[in-house]
Amino acid sequence: MKQFSLIQFLTIGVLTGVVSFSTSAQAGATSKADADSGPSKLVYADFQNAVDGRPVSKNGGQTRLNRYAANMGAAPRMRGLENADPPMPALARVNDADVAAAFEYELLVPNEWAGVNVEVFGHPEKDGKLVADDVSAYKFISMRIFAKGPRSIRVELITRGQGHNLESGYPNASIRLSPGFNTYKFKLDSFNQPQWAKPLDLKRDVLKKLTSLTIGVFCEQCKLESGTVVLDNIVFEK
Repeated sequence: MKQFSLIQFLTIGVLTGVVSFSTSAQAGATSKADADSGPSKLVYADFQNAVDGRPVSKNGGQTRLNRYAANMGAAPRMRGLENADPPMPALARVNDADVAAAFEYELLVPNEWAGVNVEVFGHPEKDGKLVADDVSAYKFISMRIFAKGPRSIRVELITRGQGHNLESGYPNASIRLSPGFNTYKFKLDSFNQPQWAKPLDLKRDVLKKLTSLTIGVFCEQCKLESGTVVLDNIVFEK
């Protein structure tokens, strides 16, 4: 297995610090010590409990890498856990007590649009079916992200097998990235579907029946781009 290491990233000059990470203006950094679920928050994934060396969500749901493009002849390249089928992110060591999920990507041309993302499922399948979470009582979703390459990250909220099965066009939101390993916070009511998508009611159809979410890089009128994304501490908050 290829395992990412933030200490290795430091060696090649990607990170400027390992013990002390910078925090974004949106929110303070979340540590493992305070990343436990409670009355006011739900830890969706902190990647601490790997299964067979594979990153999973807090409740054991699988993770996988997805790619898409207008021109699949120039589909994005992606790299995570070596020899994983289906493709999935690798484990990244943040420090002695903390691990995260990570992947490398390359966006190719020509492409009108393309992207690579990590999809995180809340639970393992039960009787061959996806298991949903009701997160409709929460107002925010936060996560820690380190990225070299992309300037923005897109988060998408997904429900499948719960009455709706869109191929694409689920509610999404994007945020501008800052240097370092930062915590970013999104208001759930800021997530919107593309105008061309089949309309869904955000709370009734998606938040009450959330089966997974994706976090990743994207481009429109793409240019050549490559980079690394490290993801940790996905938390729903009231």
